[in-house]
Amino acid sequence: MVSEVDEKLREMAAHRGLKLVRSRRRKPGGDYGLFGLKDAEGNGVLGVENNGVSATYDEVESYLRNRLHADWAQSAGTPTRRFPRRQDSVQPPKPRFKPDIVNLLKSLPSAKSAEVFTDLLATASFKVERIVSHGQCTPEDEPMVQDRDEWVLLLEGAAGIRIEDSKVVSLSPGDHLLIAKGQPHWVAWTATDRPSVWLAIHFD
Repeated sequence: MVSEVDEKLREMAAHRGLKLVRSRRRKPGGDYGLFGLKDAEGNGVLGVENNGVSATYDEVESYLRNRLHADWAQSAGTPTRRFPRRQDSVQPPKPRFKPDIVNLLKSLPSAKSAEVFTDLLATASFKVERIVSHGQCTPEDEPMVQDRDEWVLLLEGAAGIRIEDSKVVSLSPGDHLLIAKGQPHWVAWTATDRPSVWLAIHFD
């Protein structure tokens, strides 16, 4: 009687052109439960000896699986071809919104005769503006005093600023400071050879 697992092993061997041999000798020291493989001419391939067979089920199965892999690789002859991924045929929808991008440092207005103030964003609680200077300064007897706190950032150029009871401090691009509400302050100087561009945020 052939068990289901034996039949599976027999089919694996047959698919590779081999014949499964199993001993049924139960005598002491015999090879009962062991297997062997022969080729089509009857020659021993695995576990076949003069006095019986000697391979276990796992050894035969492993041999057959490895042989299948070797036969496939040999028949391929070349490394596995890698096919490019199929491009998704569904095109994404076209965007319905195009952001309006504006560069604060391009197309600057001329500020040689007077500073130019441009509102960028304003709400009830704050305002963002760009200031372009070109050689201007605040008269000593007319300090600037504002009814909101102001944060200023120098984006381009060079400038000097003085806040009440302080010395003049020089600003380079990237420098910023906070001017408190009601605090008198003066722009002591701005570059005369190029525009100076400020970003100012006024807030409550």
